[in-house]
Amino acid sequence: NIIDSLLSSRPPGAIILHAGEPGHEPPREVAEAVARALERHDPSLYAYSPALGLPELREAIAEDLRSEGVGVEASQVAVVPGSTAGIYFALAAILDPGDEVVLTDPTFMMYEPVVASLGGRVRYVRSRPEDGFQPDVEAIKEAVGERTKAIIVVDPDNPTGRVLSPEASRALAEVAEDAGAYLIVDEAYRTLVYEGPRSPPARYGESVVGIGTFSKDPGVPGLRVGYVYGPTEVVEGLRLLAEHAYFGASNLSQLFALEYLRWPGRRAFLERVVAEYRARRDAMGEALAEMLPGARFERPRGALYYFVDLSAYAGDSEALARELAARHGVTVMPGTAFGRSYRSWVRLTFATGSPEVLREGVRRIAQALAAPPS
Repeated sequence: NIIDSLLSSRPPGAIILHAGEPGHEPPREVAEAVARALERHDPSLYAYSPALGLPELREAIAEDLRSEGVGVEASQVAVVPGSTAGIYFALAAILDPGDEVVLTDPTFMMYEPVVASLGGRVRYVRSRPEDGFQPDVEAIKEAVGERTKAIIVVDPDNPTGRVLSPEASRALAEVAEDAGAYLIVDEAYRTLVYEGPRSPPARYGESVVGIGTFSKDPGVPGLRVGYVYGPTEVVEGLRLLAEHAYFGASNLSQLFALEYLRWPGRRAFLERVVAEYRARRDAMGEALAEMLPGARFERPRGALYYFVDLSAYAGDSEALARELAARHGVTVMPGTAFGRSYRSWVRLTFATGSPEVLREGVRRIAQALAAPPS
């Protein structure tokens, strides 16, 4: 409802700081390769796809994951029509009514509604800003019960931009393994890391289910292609669901993903994209520190977001989001979209817009919060 409110109340010319749609162009070389396939009128593009995706794409995804130290075979990969579908169908393959899922607070807004729609229950465990939003592993261990089927984390995180420490990755994988549960890791932003290495949890346990997407990298969210990887029984469960729910992802979208993974220019392209987002991130961080000195935030190590505590200025982020959209020409996402403990927080994205536009967006927020910090 809050998202609908933001979209309906924003005036023309609003600066969009609430949506995580990537703001970089997909590689033209990859698009041209797909266009050539269309010109050849290849009949395979118009056929049904195998339920788990094109075999060559599944192998290419597995090879890409192995380059990060994740031991996965093509048979353990399922291609899905977008990672949001992957989230839904992975949970559908795992959960029975009455089962429980442990979520961090804050976390991406989609998980709780999906769990509820499948008859499951959620247990929240707060991640604290003073810990850099690293998951509280001991509290998660305590939250795991007899009906716990899954623990879900995002890495890099949405909304906080936190990247899991190697210690947290290993510990979470071990907690899930010991509990006979799955650790589901949403890896939508796995290539958008700005400092330091990333340690995928799948390196440390056999009960890790990874969910990835081509929406953020290479930046084609409208093509709706993602993937799930993990234990064989989860992938086989996805196969059964795919055969009855969507009959395979789009062949054209899968071809784009395959050409991208095979493209020799991918590494250089990613370096340029990461450098561009890093510059936007730094510009937004500098603007926040300068124009909202009472705000509390951590510079994100990954993903496309700042998670900002504005309690020195305002206590109700939902009311603030409506006010900013309706009267000040800037949209933000209230912290309540991501959990229960962050009512005075907002998520700001640097996914789109130049550094100058991002600074102007922060200026408009500061102007709206003209009262001095308390």
